[in-house]
Amino acid sequence: MPQLYETYNDVFSKLPVKIYKHNLTGAYLNVPLHWHRSLEITVTLTGCIRFNTGTNNFDFGESDWIFVNSGEPHSCRYINPTDHFSGISIIISLPFIEKWLGKNLFFYNPEDKQVTSQIKAIATELFSLDTDSSQGQLLLMSILYKTLELVSRSCIRPGAKYRASSEQEMHTAVKFTDYIERHYQEDVTLNSVAEHFKYSSSYFSRLFKASLGVNFHSYLNFVRVSHAAQQLASDPVNLTECAFHNGFPNTKSFITTFKKFYGCTPSNFTGTAK
Repeated sequence: MPQLYETYNDVFSKLPVKIYKHNLTGAYLNVPLHWHRSLEITVTLTGCIRFNTGTNNFDFGESDWIFVNSGEPHSCRYINPTDHFSGISIIISLPFIEKWLGKNLFFYNPEDKQVTSQIKAIATELFSLDTDSSQGQLLLMSILYKTLELVSRSCIRPGAKYRASSEQEMHTAVKFTDYIERHYQEDVTLNSVAEHFKYSSSYFSRLFKASLGVNFHSYLNFVRVSHAAQQLASDPVNLTECAFHNGFPNTKSFITTFKKFYGCTPSNFTGTAK
């Protein structure tokens, strides 16, 4: 089973930023559920994509963008199998952000046309930049500081506090998420997982929420639904089989939970995924 925590996106060498350029079509347009401590800005340059963070689904078209906060589980995929998506993801080191902007900040897209225009201009410039050359890396840092200035001015939600996990909490979160990733198909419960880690149920529930920013049941359902969506998109499987294969006790529970996370029923999903 793959780890949901992307450690490589929290390891930086010379520069406190990583750039991922996307140019994908159809089935290749599918990024499974994952999370990292670093902050992420993903911008659509052309085409479309469906982005999921928790129970929120966003259908992005040209110039749409999202801010993913530290430790926030997210995934993305095509809306229709013929979709094309080109865009860019900017991964910024959390310690770098905290040094220049401060700690416990919640970042968001303010839905402001001028800000979106500036974000798209930054993304377009980065998309054409050769980040492997020394000159390109100098330009990248210049663009990064320009991005931070824009973010500090327009993309910090006033009064909202968002505490990023400490190193110890991150270590704890990785243990919890790895265990769920290995056992999500089984009849796991809050009590059984708490017992496995030798915690009381109430303490484990609080610790899980503090480490991941989401409660145990929401995260477990998020993992199950994400795997179910991948299975439905690739295999001709009926809903009952898919529900049981991914840990749901019955089809009704599966359909209700799937609709909560993806905004449509599994049947509707397979209608667009085929």
